Amino acid sequence: ERDDRAGGRMQGSQQLEASTISLASTIGGASSIVAGGIENVDSIVLVYDLDRVETFYRLENHWLPLIERCYSGELPVIIAGNKMDLFGQSGTAAAAVSDERSLARSRQQIVSILQRFKFVRQCIKCSARNLLNVDEVFLKARQAVLYPIVPLYDLDEGRIAPDCRRALTRVFRMHDLDHDGLLSDSELNTFQSRAFRVPLAERDLAGWKKVVSKNNPADEAVVRQGKFTVSGFLAIFDVFIGQNRLEVPWRILRMFGYDDDLNLEIPNTITSPSGGDSSGPSAKASWRLTPSARKFLTAVFHQFDSDSDGVLSTDDVLSIFSIVPEPSLPPWHPLRSPSVLKGCFSVPVADIAHPPSPRSGSPSSPSSGSGQIETPSSPPLSASGITILSAASLPSVDPYADGGNGTVSTPGSDHIHTLLPRPLSFFDWMGHWHMISSISPSAARAELFRLGYVEDRGRKASNVAQSPRKRPGKKAAISPAADYSSVLLPSKELRVLVLGSQGCGKTALINTLCTEGDESGLLIQASPLDTASTKRPETSCAYVRMKRPEPPHVSKRGKIHESKDEELVVHIILTEVPESEKVKDSEQIASGLTSIISKEDGKKRCCDLVLLTFDCDNAASLEYVKEIERTMLNDDIPRVFAATKTDQSVGVESETGMGDARVAVQTAARQHCAELDLEPPVLTSAAEMNVAGCEVGEEAERQDRVSGVLRHLACSVLSREDVCNGGLRSTPHAEKKRRAAAKRRRMMWLGGVVTVSVAVAIGVGAIWSSKKEGQKDRFMWLRNLLRFDSPETTATSSSSPSAAAV
Repeated sequence: ERDDRAGGRMQGSQQLEASTISLASTIGGASSIVAGGIENVDSIVLVYDLDRVETFYRLENHWLPLIERCYSGELPVIIAGNKMDLFGQSGTAAAAVSDERSLARSRQQIVSILQRFKFVRQCIKCSARNLLNVDEVFLKARQAVLYPIVPLYDLDEGRIAPDCRRALTRVFRMHDLDHDGLLSDSELNTFQSRAFRVPLAERDLAGWKKVVSKNNPADEAVVRQGKFTVSGFLAIFDVFIGQNRLEVPWRILRMFGYDDDLNLEIPNTITSPSGGDSSGPSAKASWRLTPSARKFLTAVFHQFDSDSDGVLSTDDVLSIFSIVPEPSLPPWHPLRSPSVLKGCFSVPVADIAHPPSPRSGSPSSPSSGSGQIETPSSPPLSASGITILSAASLPSVDPYADGGNGTVSTPGSDHIHTLLPRPLSFFDWMGHWHMISSISPSAARAELFRLGYVEDRGRKASNVAQSPRKRPGKKAAISPAADYSSVLLPSKELRVLVLGSQGCGKTALINTLCTEGDESGLLIQASPLDTASTKRPETSCAYVRMKRPEPPHVSKRGKIHESKDEELVVHIILTEVPESEKVKDSEQIASGLTSIISKEDGKKRCCDLVLLTFDCDNAASLEYVKEIERTMLNDDIPRVFAATKTDQSVGVESETGMGDARVAVQTAARQHCAELDLEPPVLTSAAEMNVAGCEVGEEAERQDRVSGVLRHLACSVLSREDVCNGGLRSTPHAEKKRRAAAKRRRMMWLGGVVTVSVAVAIGVGAIWSSKKEGQKDRFMWLRNLLRFDSPETTATSSSSPSAAAV
């Protein structure tokens, strides 16, 4: 009865989750613990007699070491000092002084225990006789289970644990609607109302600012410009933890999807194909990022661009992903992609920072000696005259084969380099997200969720950030975010599958198309030609800036004005599918390839273009891609043929006869494209397009060659309405089919016209005949029209009464 009354008091006053308390006593002594009799326990209450100091020494020297040894210090312990009713009973001054000394000595002993045994949560003095603090003892034991301190606080370091810091920082970013890295009073009030359904008063906000500013042992900026920083937001929860009010941070963390181990639980609406940013019922139709997701990523880029140079440094990238679980790296990083993209058809090409070797004609950069990568400021794009800056890629390495030791070898080099994410420009940043979304839409949605993006809140945040509502006579509560219209250019995303025989040069071609120059001071490898054998499908990303035609507009006065061409950014996602020698791997790759390029059950393809690469000196390489085209591609799939290694053996063609073989292969490829009504094969050379290691004056020319190949791929998919010079022939017999369809439409139109004409003639004849005098049969004109008798017979029959009678 007493336990039920205490439990009811706890339920009503503290509003704890419904739970059942089962008590297990250790009457059998230490043997009950050693024998495993009470191994299934969640918390422990140790009781000692306040009037007998030997019981306290027994607790300190026997029970606590035994619990630490048996439970590894993982179970929370509450120490209860019983028989508090014995103190202050005599009423004499000497007894009062003695009791005060005993209690003081007990407090010192308790402090010593708390410092020695970190798993002791609290010490409470109680009286079982007078029911003093008895319910408080079981309340704290219950709270120690429901609200554990270990995931929240590092008792050894005396600070908030790293996992808790990551979780609370994510909550901070979710409510930083203007993406300025600070939490204003209005934003903090929004968080308070969402978490506790009670708004904060002005005096409460001022009080919290004073508290966190006063209790700041790390001397970090907790309040800046009258707003809370991330450190200030964490300091608020540090105060709650210091006051043993652990239910407050746990309520926040569980509200935002964290479990008891502080692992973020991804909702099914995010991972399911129809959840989140799906634009249709098909999962394959939802791999492109939504406009609100692009705005969120744009805001994150500019928020963490520390030096505002348009490039995220290595430290900036690490800061963005500091709130995701360990390893806190981007999802395209080779140490994290195996877990994020587990079971996907392809994996991202390893994209890390690597100090380049000194190039010819360029001064050597001094080494800092600190071991950290310094990112110089990038010149503006308009000053460079280059219209393409693509994502750099590593040589083909297998991240799944790496043991997770954080190192990788560069092909052709004996050095081992630490895996650090490389600096990214804005379009590189967006291209990598398009790449992850093309590999796995659900993984991209989950990663955005880990960064604090939620679709509905993203729309609300973007609306608040761009156009805050202002009341008359009052200032806006949230300052508007920066204007991103200059970088939010219209964009298109294309997915290209690169197929070809082994050794045809497709890996070097992709590395060249996706390798930028050294404006960032970091190159992935010395040359894209130093490649390794690709074991599984790998995906890279590049982009090209193009012009989109705008139709002329007519002014109010009727004057026609020519419109300027609008700039368009085309992100090209290149997925290389290798030729596997193993039968099992070959079957898996073929099955995945078929599911990507085929269209089943009315679903859209995730493949926009197929790039068929062949060695211009190898006839077997051409026959290989023609066989792939015949067996796997139908006439509705766009494709482009690309000849590689056009620069090799130029000087020895006459001696070895290589020139004749090359001419024969290229002629056969052109004839094949002409038979299918396709554009001629694109002639490429990874060596001639390689920017790494070239002379200083050749960079612009080689970038133009890379840009030309990417433009050709984009124009093969996009129409003339999308980009200038678009609508290249990439679908077999597309023009012939278009003319046949136009002819069918004309025939249907003519048939419709004839049908309508006949119907009109019948109607007019009916009306005309009905107006004749003495005409009894309204359809006599139709019978006369359909009769085939000669005029003489008709005249004779009409003039002879006997014939008419007969």
